[in-house]
Amino acid sequence: MLKKFITEPLVHFLLIAVLLFIIFKQLNVEETNPNTITVSQGRIEQIRQNFLARWDRAPLAKELENATLHYAINEMYIREARALNMDRGDKVIDRRLRQKIEFLIEDLVTTKEPSNTELMHFYQQHIDKYQTQPVLSFLQIHLSIDGNQDELQQKIAQQTQLIEQGKIPQGELKFLPYQISNKNSVQIDRLFGNSFSKKLMLAPLSSWFGPIESSHGVHFVLIEQRSPAANKAFDSIKSAVLMDWQYENLKVAKASFEERLLKSYTIEQEPAAEAE
Repeated sequence: MLKKFITEPLVHFLLIAVLLFIIFKQLNVEETNPNTITVSQGRIEQIRQNFLARWDRAPLAKELENATLHYAINEMYIREARALNMDRGDKVIDRRLRQKIEFLIEDLVTTKEPSNTELMHFYQQHIDKYQTQPVLSFLQIHLSIDGNQDELQQKIAQQTQLIEQGKIPQGELKFLPYQISNKNSVQIDRLFGNSFSKKLMLAPLSSWFGPIESSHGVHFVLIEQRSPAANKAFDSIKSAVLMDWQYENLKVAKASFEERLLKSYTIEQEPAAEAE
């Protein structure tokens, strides 16, 4: 029962909400006095790391002092702009503020590492995403759909009769290959059009079958070899499963956060102006 409670998405959101509140308080503790710029040791270390990342060396004492002063002056500009309400109604600032919240939620979600059991359970729940493509080898003949429907039906009947007599059907156009070898469903659909490979999965092996429609016309096919889709081994795609798990949890966290916001705010809409 406790394990189920811990894994509930709502619990994840509540934990994220608490962390967001704590981080917000920590980030804004230095703004209690609007005329005081307090540069914490954590902020100084961040400035030091930024310098190291940019110049590939640690800053000298004077360089760190100048960088810290630059940060403080930048904060002064920001506070003066806010005091003049310059941040209000600015679409760029609005968009950036939303991005910062989204990035914060993403950081909190992606730092949570699932257990191997959780990840395996996710893999099994979404097994359709972790399968190889079916691979087929087949022969095909192509009948053009140019002309009227009666002519096409006559052509189909002629090829069907040849097949019933144990003969090879005769195609018309040669721009499509007669033999297709070891192609997966994506490659086949790229050549013949969407969903053509799915129709081939229904065809019998080693005998002519058709007609099957494609984006080019109609076809008779003979499946020489067919390897169905197979599940990829969990260990070989564990990193991809982890990324998908994090993405799904991020969607849940954002949805929960927005649901909480909708409960906390009231949305009002001004009535439309009456036409004179």
